[in-house]
Amino acid sequence: AFMTSFVYPVVSHWIWDSAGWISAFNEEPAFVESDGCGMIDYAGSGVVHMTGGVAALWAAFILGPRIGRFDELGNTVNIPPHNISMQALGVFILWFGWYGFNC
Repeated sequence: AFMTSFVYPVVSHWIWDSAGWISAFNEEPAFVESDGCGMIDYAGSGVVHMTGGVAALWAAFILGPRIGRFDELGNTVNIPPHNISMQALGVFILWFGWYGFNC
């Protein structure tokens, strides 16, 4: 809820609004030394994927490695495979969602 309520609207304003500091359509560009070169986002994919990628990077940094993945000496420990039928179900749910979103 925090991402969709606070972070994403701010980042999308920076790029999509003509007054946004990183927008290519800003009358007073933030990057004056580069002749006012701003960002033009095609169909919103840049804002969405950049925001999600930065959030995922910070989440991985905060959470750290999985518990049990490394032993006390720092060597990797093999984790046995989990329930294959649940993995297959997850793949089908992702496929269904992807087709619903893109088709």
